[in-house]
Amino acid sequence: MEFKTITLQKEEGIATITLNRPEVLNAASEEMAIELVHAMDDVSEDDGTRVLLITAAGRAFCAGGDFKFDKIKGKQTLTPEDLDIWPKTTREVRRGKIPPKAQRHIILGLQKLDKPTIAVINGVAAGFGFDLALACDMRIGSPKAAFVIGYTSAGVAPDSGGTWLMPRVMGVAKTLEYIFTGDPCTAEEAYRIGLLNRLVPAEQLQEESLKIARKIAKGSPIAYRLSKLQVYKGLGMDLETALAFAMACVTIATGSEDHKEAIRSFAEKKLPEFKDR
Repeated sequence: MEFKTITLQKEEGIATITLNRPEVLNAASEEMAIELVHAMDDVSEDDGTRVLLITAAGRAFCAGGDFKFDKIKGKQTLTPEDLDIWPKTTREVRRGKIPPKAQRHIILGLQKLDKPTIAVINGVAAGFGFDLALACDMRIGSPKAAFVIGYTSAGVAPDSGGTWLMPRVMGVAKTLEYIFTGDPCTAEEAYRIGLLNRLVPAEQLQEESLKIARKIAKGSPIAYRLSKLQVYKGLGMDLETALAFAMACVTIATGSEDHKEAIRSFAEKKLPEFKDR
């Protein structure tokens, strides 16, 4: 598929999806959502990709939904169609397809993706952009990063997973504080509460993100896959069930060639070369 609102690049086992509408602060149009669905499917099916980075062009990560304010400015009466920025998704919901394709393949898709994912936050992440960042396994940002709920300020509740993701990343009290106040969470505060894994100077953001991605890409995909599965599935398990699940995962891993390679390399004091088998 030819992309117009995003780019997809692959190199050294690292796939990079770049939101590419800098002229509107990477606001998420339905076209962008559809392209993200295709990009996510591509990355998911590519055995050569070991890590996914999601980044953005320009001075913002994603300013949320792509409202056409110039078309509604001055209107005394607004129709549902005036406010519907993703009409195809709305039609899916009305037909009972919940969650709709965009949420399934993007938000849920990021969590189910059997590869580590990193959001690279270069500026504001609002509304859908905030949820997109939250859905990634890790977040790296510069001091220019900021996180904004957006939805409640527009008189609606979050609809892209934020209310499930936020409490698990930053705690219930902080989640409700930002939902109720609509205040932005600064980069420094985001790092303090664990929303950002790392806070690096703006000029080093891409370099540092690639450095981490390259390090992860050299690791064992099998170990990452099973570990990520345990973490997310474990959120809905009691400890006894989680322990049983962990032993099942370890049994799978210890039978792999990657495990043998790791033990052999450790004994020979050299770096292992994982083949994902």
